[in-house]
Amino acid sequence: MIYTVTLNPSIDYLVEVESFQMGKVNRTSYDAKFPGGKGINVSRVLKKAGK
Repeated sequence: MIYTVTLNPSIDYLVEVESFQMGKVNRTSYDAKFPGGKGINVSRVLKKAGK
Protein backbone atom coordinates (compact mmCIF):
# COMPACT_ATOMS: atom_id res chain seq x y z
CA MET A 1 0.00 0.00 0.00
CA ILE A 2 1.27 3.47 -0.88
CA TYR A 3 0.17 6.66 0.90
CA THR A 4 0.42 10.14 -0.57
CA VAL A 5 0.50 13.40 1.36
CA THR A 6 -0.99 16.35 -0.47
CA LEU A 7 0.00 19.67 1.05
CA ASN A 8 -1.76 21.95 -1.45
CA PRO A 9 -4.79 20.25 -2.98
CA SER A 10 -6.87 22.15 -5.51
CA ILE A 11 -10.32 22.04 -7.02
CA ASP A 12 -10.50 21.57 -10.80
CA TYR A 13 -13.53 23.37 -12.21
CA LEU A 14 -14.84 22.19 -15.59
CA VAL A 15 -17.45 24.20 -17.50
CA GLU A 16 -19.08 23.57 -20.86
CA VAL A 17 -20.76 26.12 -23.12
CA GLU A 18 -22.82 25.47 -26.24
CA SER A 19 -21.20 28.16 -28.38
CA PHE A 20 -18.43 30.40 -27.02
CA GLN A 21 -18.47 33.99 -28.34
CA MET A 22 -15.82 36.59 -27.50
CA GLY A 23 -17.16 39.78 -25.94
CA LYS A 24 -20.61 38.27 -25.25
CA VAL A 25 -22.27 36.73 -22.20
CA ASN A 26 -21.71 32.95 -22.36
CA ARG A 27 -23.98 30.68 -20.32
CA THR A 28 -22.76 27.30 -19.15
CA SER A 29 -24.68 24.18 -20.04
CA TYR A 30 -22.70 21.96 -17.63
CA ASP A 31 -20.26 22.42 -14.77
CA ALA A 32 -18.40 20.05 -12.46
CA LYS A 33 -15.86 20.33 -9.65
CA PHE A 34 -13.22 17.69 -8.96
CA PRO A 35 -10.45 17.41 -6.38
CA GLY A 36 -7.10 17.88 -8.11
CA GLY A 37 -3.42 18.65 -7.70
CA LYS A 38 -0.32 16.52 -8.13
CA GLY A 39 -0.75 14.41 -4.99
CA ILE A 40 -4.42 13.64 -5.66
CA ASN A 41 -3.72 12.80 -9.30
CA VAL A 42 -0.89 10.45 -8.24
CA SER A 43 -3.26 8.76 -5.77
CA ARG A 44 -5.82 8.23 -8.56
CA VAL A 45 -3.25 6.66 -10.87
CA LEU A 46 -1.94 4.38 -8.11
CA LYS A 47 -5.48 3.24 -7.27
CA LYS A 48 -6.21 2.42 -10.92
CA ALA A 49 -2.90 0.53 -11.12
CA GLY A 50 -3.96 -1.58 -8.13
CA LYS A 51 -1.24 -0.36 -5.77
